[in-house]
Amino acid sequence: MKKKIFAAFALALCMALVCACALGEITVTKRDMVLNRKLDKNVTNILVLMQDGEKTDSMMIASINSRTGRSVMTMIDTSTPVTLPEAGDMLLGDVYVLGAKKSRGLLVARTINGLLDLNVSTYVALDINDLPEMVDRVGLLNMWLNEEEARILNTWEGENSLPGEEVLKYVRIRLDSDYEGKNRSYTVFMDLLKQGLRESSGTDLMGLGKQLLAKMDSNLNVMAAVTMLSSFRGGDDRRELYLGGEMSAEEMRAAFYREVYE
Repeated sequence: MKKKIFAAFALALCMALVCACALGEITVTKRDMVLNRKLDKNVTNILVLMQDGEKTDSMMIASINSRTGRSVMTMIDTSTPVTLPEAGDMLLGDVYVLGAKKSRGLLVARTINGLLDLNVSTYVALDINDLPEMVDRVGLLNMWLNEEEARILNTWEGENSLPGEEVLKYVRIRLDSDYEGKNRSYTVFMDLLKQGLRESSGTDLMGLGKQLLAKMDSNLNVMAAVTMLSSFRGGDDRRELYLGGEMSAEEMRAAFYREVYE
């Protein structure tokens, strides 16, 4: 009888854990981050997420080396398979929504640390539905459109200056002709970042940092954001890296270390 009661209790507990995960109740704190403390302390890695509701549309790691000035923006394919101890096997883009309200970004950061053996503990997450307001604060976003993109947006191929709502339409475009690694929310984020930095003076960086963070789920403070923005603007060694496709976790890790730390 006791065995049956124990089995029933265990089953109920498992079901409760599954329901909690499905409802986004996984709690993660900085003590759970599994940080690689052997990495170069001069390099800061910040997780950047572009969310489309419950789905992560693009995922990036912004890496800044305070000693050399090198900055690397690494995009990671959100269809990369990962395993969560609390929820089992899934795609990387499905992890964020499983976290409790204050744990979502940390849950993804912990997953990235396990995947790439990193030390990420700081994150920013922006819902792409907030892009129009952010773009309109800049004014118009200068972007290059190919023939198919231009046709969908009812404009011309080549350089365009788009208002916020048109930028959101651009982000949601999906084409059969898109090459591997093509991600429009990543493109918009990078263009918005570069244009904002180019048009901002040093005294405007604090305001730009506040504007960016105001619309984000983040544990990044304003001063750290300003430092990151200053490094991106001032450094001569700017790189971009894509991790995904048929790459194994070992190959992704090796490519990241080579670009960021060597």
